[in-house]
Amino acid sequence: MRISTSQIFLSNLDNLNRNNADLFKTQQQLSTGKKVLQPSDDPLAAAQIIKLKKEVARNDQFQGNIDVSRRRLELEEIALEQLNNINIRLREISIQGGNGILSQADRHSLAAEVDEMTQQMLGLMNTKDAQGEYLFAGFQGDAAAYAYDEASQQYQYQGDSGQRYIQIGPDNRIASTDSGERLFEQVNGPAQTVVTNNPDGAVLGVDIIDRALFEEAVAEADLPLSFEVDTTTAPEAIVVKNQRGDELFNNTADQLDDMLGLSIDFNSATPAGSYTVEVDLRAEKTNPLNVALNLSQGLKNLDLTDPEQKKEYNTLIADTLDMVQQSEESNIRARTSLGARINALEQQESVNTDYQLFTKEALSSFEDLDYAEGLSRFALQQTVLQAAYQSFSQIKDMSLFNYIR
Repeated sequence: MRISTSQIFLSNLDNLNRNNADLFKTQQQLSTGKKVLQPSDDPLAAAQIIKLKKEVARNDQFQGNIDVSRRRLELEEIALEQLNNINIRLREISIQGGNGILSQADRHSLAAEVDEMTQQMLGLMNTKDAQGEYLFAGFQGDAAAYAYDEASQQYQYQGDSGQRYIQIGPDNRIASTDSGERLFEQVNGPAQTVVTNNPDGAVLGVDIIDRALFEEAVAEADLPLSFEVDTTTAPEAIVVKNQRGDELFNNTADQLDDMLGLSIDFNSATPAGSYTVEVDLRAEKTNPLNVALNLSQGLKNLDLTDPEQKKEYNTLIADTLDMVQQSEESNIRARTSLGARINALEQQESVNTDYQLFTKEALSSFEDLDYAEGLSRFALQQTVLQAAYQSFSQIKDMSLFNYIR
């Protein structure tokens, strides 16, 4: 086979270009520390690198979400702890206010302290997070959660029941906020008993004397209740049914308090007989701000020298103590939930850290250069290229004309 001079030159040129390209590629790998510089270098490894980088970025986002959630939950925990301290002091003032030896001036002094506490509570319940959003406003984070309403002269919740969830792991979401409706709007005010279908005013009223027992026996969805009363017996026979017609009680009136936590007051002027009345014992929901506000107004305005106002005052003190206790219990439940969620964040953070380390190790195995192997290869490629240059410099001078000359 004949090999022409041009073939020799072209073949050597190709070899030199290829050796130069290999050396340049190795030099780039050494300078970047990366084994795969472009997908064509290793298509399988390139695909794995893209997938693993996405996992690393996603896990970084999860860790960022954990940081955001932790800041919100810890801020909420601080606010709830301060609110609990105020509730404790409010309970102390309520007990102190019930002391019959206090003068009007003493009660005014207590009211002034309650007013200051009310403003502190308002500030805490309108706490903003690091993004400047109101923490307890649900999804309405751009508006204050609570504001005083001049029309009703009460504090009104302006947010919604929304609870923001945030992804902290591939299959793990956690609530990073709690709405004021869930935390503060669940205080049962004094029950507003409404008696309807009451023939001849036979029933003067029905009162809750044991709320815990009543709520255990009767769900809010069961209201109103129907009372089928037979006053021809002594004591009166009563059958209590919920709005679905389910029987909740079938006994005599003197057992009503032990079984349902209720007491019933009959009109003695009404002739004996059998009749059915409908009773709604639904308590109006309120919030700690209004509990404090109403206590302050009672301390300032009620005249204890008037028997009727004194009775109203004593009822106010008793109701305030009951509602403050409800607020404290709600606060404890909320902080327990916060503690559980903060622990869940810490556990997920640990899982994410381990997974991130594993993923980066896998990514490194596909992407990062082994410098020992790279330097050895670089030295070999340098030697090969130098040999190619030297051999070509000798071959290019070989010619028949040089021999004849």
